[in-house]
This record gives sequence, C-alpha cells and structure tokens, in this order.
Amino acid sequence: MYKNYRDNQSEIQSSNGFTYMFHQYWVDETDRRLRNYYLISGGPAMFVTIMVIWLAFVMKLGPNIMAHRKPLALNRVLMIHNFILVLINGYFIYAALNWLTFGRKSLDPKLPDRNDWSDGTLYELNQKVFYFYTKLIDLFDTVFFVLRKKSNQISFLHIYHHFMVPVLGFLTAKLCPQTVVIEVFCLLNSIIHTLMYSYYLLSAFGPQIQPYLWWKRYLTRLQLIQFAILIVYAIYCVLFGDLSEYPKPLKYLAIIQPFIFFYIRKRKSI
Repeated sequence: MYKNYRDNQSEIQSSNGFTYMFHQYWVDETDRRLRNYYLISGGPAMFVTIMVIWLAFVMKLGPNIMAHRKPLALNRVLMIHNFILVLINGYFIYAALNWLTFGRKSLDPKLPDRNDWSDGTLYELNQKVFYFYTKLIDLFDTVFFVLRKKSNQISFLHIYHHFMVPVLGFLTAKLCPQTVVIEVFCLLNSIIHTLMYSYYLLSAFGPQIQPYLWWKRYLTRLQLIQFAILIVYAIYCVLFGDLSEYPKPLKYLAIIQPFIFFYIRKRKSI
C-alpha cells in the first residue's frame, strides 16, 4: 500500500531531494480519493502558511497590536462562533459513533484498504475532510482571546493543542484518512468540545447566567479523562493492533500526543 513511500526514499538523496520532500512527496502520497479537496490536494505550502500566520499572530503580532488598545467587545461574534461549534461538534459525536460502529471498530485499528471507492466510504471520507476543516475554525478561539486581551486563556496547552490537532489532521487526511485512532480522537474530542463551547456560549449571555454554569469546574477533569482514555487506547493499539500499514513518522507522532496533552493539562491543573 505504501510501496511508493518506501521506493521514493532514494529520490530524497538526489539533487532535487528538497523539492521532492517538501512538495512532490505530498502530491504523490495524497490519498487518491481526496485529491480534489482544498488544502489536501497538492503540497503543504498553503496549510503551512496558514499555521505559521496563526502562530505568529497569537504569539507576537496580535499581542503587540493590542498592547495599547482596549479589548474588543466581541460578544455577538463569540455567540455565533460558539453556537456554530456546538452544532459542529455535536454532529461529529454522531458521525464518529457511526464511523466506529458504536465502538466495535475501535478494537481493530488496522488501516482499511485505500482502494475502497464505495459510496459509503466516500461519504465517510467527505465527513472526515470536513472535520479537518473545523479544526482550522477552532484557531479563531485564540485569535478572539488575543483581540479581547484574555492572555490568561492562552496557555501553552491551548496553543500546543490548537496547533498540533490541525497538523495531525492534515497529515492524516493526506496519508491515511481512514485512521481508526483519529476516529476515536474525534469522538472524545467532540464530546469535550461540545461541552466546552456550550459553556462559552452560555457565559457570553452575561453574569446573570453564571450561577447555572457550576459544571465548568468539571471540564478540566473531563479533559484529563479524555487524554487518559487516549493513552490507554494508544497502548492498546501498539500492543494488540496491526499498525504496520501506517506511515511510521505519523504513527509515532500520533501515539505520543495523548501523553503530552495529559502531562501539560495535569501540570496546569496543579
């Protein structure tokens, strides 16, 4: 399945190795069923540009621009943004449950055949591309924090999580969009995000709603439970799953993420 990936390694050593590694490899290895989707087709230049601009804005440019300005009042924008994300994440709870056949598929993390062009598989892949796009919408969370001068909300975990999830989504969509591990992540993450954005949405109505948001204190615990489940599942996949068809760099990068997320979230909660 990944014969091209192995055979083309010798090309990287040639004079045009840089061009191959940073463009042509991604063109060649993109799942053929997804080559017509924006950002997924072609090389990674546009995606990398988006992520670099976002990172530069939230880390340096945005805080500098807002340093001598009053925080922007974005209540209406935030309400619309959060309401849309509640709907999106609620939908993906339903979608992920179907991908996983309500959990049964998670027991076999083997990568499905990339030559499956059935209507059901193409519909599922379309959903997964849309899920990847929604992770780019999540980037606006940090932009709004910067514009509202809520620097206390922009933790290392926040930036790391919002950066790594789109990166993993891009790599997965490119190389192995039917990854079962990502389906499990989607289910758990969508549950947490539905609760999180529901809190953000309700809190935007003002202080009169605060007494009804007592459950906010449980969000951190639920995040830790999410990461703990992903850690257990990653261990299960390594010990009992067939991961031989996955590209090794992506496989190792994805496996260590739950450990990193859990460690950072735990340290922040201490």
